[in-house]
Amino acid sequence: MKKLFLILTLFLMVMVPQVYALAYENVAVLNNNDSFKGGTPKIVGNGTSNVTITYDAAQLKMVGADRDIGRTIDAAWVGVKVVAPKDVAIDTLRNATYINGSDDTKKSFWNNQDSFKSDQASDEHYINVFGAVTKDILTKAASTGTNIKYTWKFDWNNDNTYDQTVTLIINPEGVVLTAKDTDNVIWNEETYEEYKKDETINEGPKTGDELPLDLGIMFISLISEVYAIKKFKLLESR
Repeated sequence: MKKLFLILTLFLMVMVPQVYALAYENVAVLNNNDSFKGGTPKIVGNGTSNVTITYDAAQLKMVGADRDIGRTIDAAWVGVKVVAPKDVAIDTLRNATYINGSDDTKKSFWNNQDSFKSDQASDEHYINVFGAVTKDILTKAASTGTNIKYTWKFDWNNDNTYDQTVTLIINPEGVVLTAKDTDNVIWNEETYEEYKKDETINEGPKTGDELPLDLGIMFISLISEVYAIKKFKLLESR
């Protein structure tokens, strides 16, 4: 009986994947790049499987696209450093994957990491991920009353289950965005208010019930003047 129990135990150990809690590392914000000029985020859940980084205020600067370092468009880039759990074996980490937002395409963590591809389990393995911010992105978010949101999900132990989710949130009303080649402000709450005014001006002429009161008074006055002229000419002909 004991022998049978031992065989069954060994079988389960080999055939059934072991489920264990990962020792998650803290994420860190990247505030030393040429696109990020200021702002302190609120980080919730650091060192857990679900981390949220929220910027209620940030000073950002547009930079040019550079596909060699992952900048696909002209934008300001807000970055987060995500570190792999150190209790994941190197052979397993080599097959770790992640996805970016709604794009379900799995990407290799090992191939895209920004750290040195060391075989030492004690070494830090990390990747820097970035969310783009532009005037158009800010305008769309502010006009719909929503925040800018980027999400990354990581499958650290290669079991087809995402172990850790990192979410970056940026409040558009708290952003000051400057131009690429100058320090001219191209977005903040005041510039958005001006944008809304311009949109109102560009709506075009109003019709029907939307006619302004002043225009209606002008129309009535014109009719009255035409009537008076006709009446005067009629009196002259008598």
